[in-house]
Amino acid sequence: MKNIQLYTFVLLLGFISCKSSKSVTENKNKQQTQFVQFQVKSLKAINLEEELTFADEVVLTYSLTALDENNKVVQVANGSWGVESMKKGQVVLGDKFKTIELQIPLKGKVLSSVILTEIDDYQKAQSLVKKINEVGGLSKIPAMFIALGEFETPLAVVFASLQAAGIGLKAAEKFDQDDLLGQSTFDLNISTISDKQKMYPINLIFEGEHLKNKFKYELNYELKIR
Repeated sequence: MKNIQLYTFVLLLGFISCKSSKSVTENKNKQQTQFVQFQVKSLKAINLEEELTFADEVVLTYSLTALDENNKVVQVANGSWGVESMKKGQVVLGDKFKTIELQIPLKGKVLSSVILTEIDDYQKAQSLVKKINEVGGLSKIPAMFIALGEFETPLAVVFASLQAAGIGLKAAEKFDQDDLLGQSTFDLNISTISDKQKMYPINLIFEGEHLKNKFKYELNYELKIR
């Protein structure tokens, strides 16, 4: 009888151990498959750079860049919108913008970067926007490792992300030759992510002066953890 009880006890311990191990594995797998999603909510033209034509030809380019603990790029996702003629007071809502996402690394951080530019060469910019959106989906595949330490501005971060996705910097550098209306990077540190906060709303104001024309744009986007 004692042998039967001992055998039953051992089986019970084994069952509990397997269940516990399975639970730990499931939690680990769940942690490994978290994603961050980037969605533009709205872009508003409050004041224009081009007062003579009463419209700005603008492009919004944005990227998610995942970095490991050594500040190396391990994954990117890119999106772009435009070329759009924006009039004073005009609001473009989120359904016009491509949603991008990538898998969150276990260590390191994710950068969300945006650049807003006023375009002079419509055809070339339109072609580049199309290319970014076509290649951007493929960039969810782990990209080549790139050190990001030398890229200090949001504009440079977007260029690095495009390069990692297979879009050469020579193609992207034309944005730098156009009028930069605004740029921004938000750091999402992996260690600060918790189950309590799944949404990160980012509200930005881009304003400045060019040829005595004062421009002002309001951009709202959201990062969602899922």
